Amino acid sequence: MLDPENYILSVNLFLRLLGFIYFIVYVPFLFQIKGLLGSKGILPVGRYLQGAKRILGKEAYNVLPTIFWLNYSDKALIGSIWSALLFSIFLMFNIFSPLMLLLLYCVHLSIVSIGQDFLSFGWEMFLLEITFNAFFLSLTEKPNLMMFMSLNLLLFRFHFQAGAVKLQSKDKNWRNFTGLAFHYLSQPLPNATAWLAHKLPLWFHKLSTALMFFVELVVPFALFGTEDMRCVVWICFVGLQVLIWATGNFSYLNHLTVVFSTILLSNHFLEPFFGKASELRESSIYANMILSSVGATLIILQLMNLWYNLYKPLEFFRKIQHLLSPYHIINRYGIFAVMTTKRYEIVVEGSQDGIVWKEYLFRYKPSEINRRPRRISPFQPRLDWQAWFLPFNDFEDNIWFQQFLGKLLLGENEVLALIRLNPFPNKPPHYIRAISYDYEFTDFKTLWQTGNWWKRSYLGAYSPILEIDRHHPVNIF
Repeated sequence: MLDPENYILSVNLFLRLLGFIYFIVYVPFLFQIKGLLGSKGILPVGRYLQGAKRILGKEAYNVLPTIFWLNYSDKALIGSIWSALLFSIFLMFNIFSPLMLLLLYCVHLSIVSIGQDFLSFGWEMFLLEITFNAFFLSLTEKPNLMMFMSLNLLLFRFHFQAGAVKLQSKDKNWRNFTGLAFHYLSQPLPNATAWLAHKLPLWFHKLSTALMFFVELVVPFALFGTEDMRCVVWICFVGLQVLIWATGNFSYLNHLTVVFSTILLSNHFLEPFFGKASELRESSIYANMILSSVGATLIILQLMNLWYNLYKPLEFFRKIQHLLSPYHIINRYGIFAVMTTKRYEIVVEGSQDGIVWKEYLFRYKPSEINRRPRRISPFQPRLDWQAWFLPFNDFEDNIWFQQFLGKLLLGENEVLALIRLNPFPNKPPHYIRAISYDYEFTDFKTLWQTGNWWKRSYLGAYSPILEIDRHHPVNIF
C-alpha cells in the first residue's frame, strides 16, 4: 500500500507547480476573455446567464455554478482573471495553500460554467478534478492516505480511459495501429515537428501507436506498485507527454499531466535535488477521519466512473454523476476516440461589393499555404481551437460561429483582436462568407522549392453569403 509519508516532497512540489499551471492558464485569458465572453464578445456571458435563467428558472443556479451570477460585467470578468493570477502566485510560494486551492477551484469552475464552447475542453475538467482533490490533500501537513490514494487513482484513470475510449470506439485506425499516421496532419493545431513526423514510414507510426497504448493501458497498473515501479511509470508518463507536446499544441494539458505525475516520485528520488524531507506534525484524529471519509467517497465514485464508462452503465451512478456533473468532481477522460483522417479548414472572407473577397487570417490555425505551423503550447488560442470543430457540423448548428461572423460584420474590436489580420481595417465589410478547403502537408521537395508547408483544395461553400440587416442592426442576419 502507498505510504503518503514517503511522498511529502512530491506532494509539496506538486501543489506549488499546480500554482504555476494556473498562472499559465490565466495569463492568456487577459487577452481573450472579452472577445470570447465579454459584453461585445462572441458569446456574451450576460446573455447566456439570462437565457439559462429564463429557461431553467432557479435550477439555473445549480446547473451553472458561477460567481458571475452576482456580476457578469466585463470588469468582473477581467477582475476574476487577475484574482486567479494572484491566487496562483500565492500557491506557487506556498502561502495559504489550502485557501488558494479553494479559491482557484471556485474561479475556474465559474469560468468553465459560463465558457460555453470556448471552455468545453477536457483539460478544464481535468484541472478542476485535480484541484478539488488537491485542496483536501493540502489541509494536513502529512498527506492523508485516502486522499493520496484518490489522487493516484485519478492519475491512473486519466491515462487508462484515454486508451480505453480509442478501443471502445471500434475505430479501425486505432485497431490497426495506423491512427498516428493521420494524427499529425488532422490534429487541431499542428506544428512544424508534426509536419516532419507525418513523413515517417508507416511501420514507425504503427510502432508509436502500440507504444502509446502500452503507456496508456498497461503502464498505469504499475502506479500502485513499489517506489521503483512508480518511478518507471513517471518516466513513461512524462515521456509520452513530451512527445505529444513536441508534435502538437494541446494547450496546457501536457504541462498539467507532467506536473500531476510528480506525485509518483517518492522522497528517495527527490531528496538529492530538494534535500531531506522535514519532520511534519501529526494531524488530529478528527481531521484524518473527515479527510479519510472524503477520500474514500472520491475513490468509490472514481471506481464507479470506471465501471460506468468502460463496462456496464449503473443507473444509480448515472443519477449521482448527473448531480455532480456541474462541479466536475468526477469526469470522463479520453480524446480522439475516433481518428479524423482528413483536414478540412473553414476560411472566412469578407467583401464590400460581393465580387472581390478578402480573407480574414486567424492567429495560429492553418491559413496561408506558405506559413509555417507554429509551436504555441501551453498557450491556447481558443478561437482557433474551436474553429477546428467547425467541419464536423453544419453551419446552422454552429451558433458561436454565426455570432463570430456577425461580430466581424459589425467590426467589433474585442473580437477582431482575436485574429491576426483584419483585411478591412477602415470599414467592416458589407458581405461575409465561409468556405471550406481540404488541407494537406506538402513534401520536402515542394517546401524546398516553393516555401509552401501546405497545399489546399477548394471544397465549396460552408455558409451562405451573409450581411447585416440594416433595419434591425441588433439582430445579425
